[in-house]
Amino acid sequence: MNKVPIQIMDLTTLKAVVFELSQDIVPSRFENAQQIDSHTIQLGFRTLEKLTWIEISWLAESPRIVLIPSPKRYGEKSTLAKQLKHLLVNLALVEITQTGFERIVRFKLSSRPGEEIEKELIVELMGRHSNILLLDKTSKVITLGKQIKERQSRLRPIGTGDIYTYPPPLKGLVPDYSEPFNSWKENICLVPSTFKNSLKDTYQGISPALTLQIASDNYNDALNIINQSVKSIELETWVALYKKWKEWLLDIKNNDYKINFEGPTDFVVWGQRESKSTNTKIGISLSIYYSNKIVERKINSIREKLKKELENSKNHETRKLEEQELLIQNISEYIKMQEKASNLLSLESPTKKQIIEAQRLFKEAKRKKRSRESILNRINFYKKKISDIEYFELFLDSLIYGKNEDNKNKLETIIELKEEVEEYICIKKNNSKSNRKKVYSSTLKEIQSPSGLKIQIGGNNRQNELISLKTGKKGDLWFHAQESPGSHVVLKSSNGLFDENDIQLAADLASLFSRARGNKQVAILMVPIENLQRISGALPGTVRHRGGKVLWGKSERVEKYFHHK
Repeated sequence: MNKVPIQIMDLTTLKAVVFELSQDIVPSRFENAQQIDSHTIQLGFRTLEKLTWIEISWLAESPRIVLIPSPKRYGEKSTLAKQLKHLLVNLALVEITQTGFERIVRFKLSSRPGEEIEKELIVELMGRHSNILLLDKTSKVITLGKQIKERQSRLRPIGTGDIYTYPPPLKGLVPDYSEPFNSWKENICLVPSTFKNSLKDTYQGISPALTLQIASDNYNDALNIINQSVKSIELETWVALYKKWKEWLLDIKNNDYKINFEGPTDFVVWGQRESKSTNTKIGISLSIYYSNKIVERKINSIREKLKKELENSKNHETRKLEEQELLIQNISEYIKMQEKASNLLSLESPTKKQIIEAQRLFKEAKRKKRSRESILNRINFYKKKISDIEYFELFLDSLIYGKNEDNKNKLETIIELKEEVEEYICIKKNNSKSNRKKVYSSTLKEIQSPSGLKIQIGGNNRQNELISLKTGKKGDLWFHAQESPGSHVVLKSSNGLFDENDIQLAADLASLFSRARGNKQVAILMVPIENLQRISGALPGTVRHRGGKVLWGKSERVEKYFHHK
């Protein structure tokens, strides 16, 4: 499913959240504000029962108002948060309003219920034009999320001290539950286009998600219908569309909302469906949805950037390697020079000219030999750099595997990997020794063996070093793909008895988390962890070992342990 990266909070969803908030936090007293980033503010309101938090974001890709669980303290020193705390202190939230099909919400505050409104917090959820503004009793802007300069909008520039003006009025007809079928159909058909475009251009409050939801409960069927020309849609389909249209309007009229994560879009907040729905509050469910989606976007953004950086670095090192290999071919003739010089000096009576030539050849051969050694060192250096890059590429590919791993931990893991790449591959100027001592916080991938023992899997170089050299104990077993970049896998056999099934599972995991995972069988080294030794000067987690045993691992046997997209 997942038709779009993030489903925007449209008019219907906004109405559902506003209705829910009106039930939950009106009346309440403003208590706290904190800004977690440049486009998101969190506000705390104290009711008789508890402190309730809402999150307001004017991020263009996902503007929203949602309920959130009590957050960690963060961003209280931001200018906007301090202004809100100062200006709203001791005020009560007495009303939340949203009118018609506008995506504008007004939070009205006064000293107590029934008194004159002293402040209004205006939230405009309008894509890239989204904003948050605090007004005084004269509708003057006291503070706002972002200033709008004239060069950004000649139609409606706005800043601190300006009198608040509404956005331009919505175009289109106001949806009306009492409108008869023929009138509704004729209005849409006046615009000779696809159903999705005609509906959007004819009526207010229509979003891409709502159009799909009205068309069908099945995404593919809905997509097919909305892309049909209004002139080619059959009467039977029009009747079904009108029925859903009326159902939508009736639910809005009755404030009958319930969130459902099954259907033609990521979520639906209206309509009675037989499929599973959640009893969790709509605002909380949306908070989880948007949080996950935003983190997913960050993960994908970092992944793509890292992938490109590693690819560019690998191409650069490969070109350097090829240059050095070409040089080594050109200077390999020093042996022939030595032989030629020796032959000249081996003559019975070499002339002075021949002796000088022989000396020149010996000197040139010596120079080329020294150059050869230097070039060989550079060749080994570039080969090692390419090998290091391949390790990072492997870790990046392996991020798709995770068992019960939430998005926040995935984000922490990929950020750690990014920092390692910046430190060891794409070296950044701002790196310092303190960065190298950073304590990493992401959770290790762990599997339980058939005997109940932990099997740990390194997700980056520092995690490899952590499980193999820092927390590994005598009696643990270390597994790694032979002659192939791969994650370290450690069977915590020091904690209890193990059998062949545990060993085979660890070997299979080492094959899955290696560059050789596509092979039917992968040669895996099994070494007692006490026989490992860190290689000084190499990447974290780079080890040499004594002894060990070669096993065979099959990645396909353990893919079932991991869910990946």
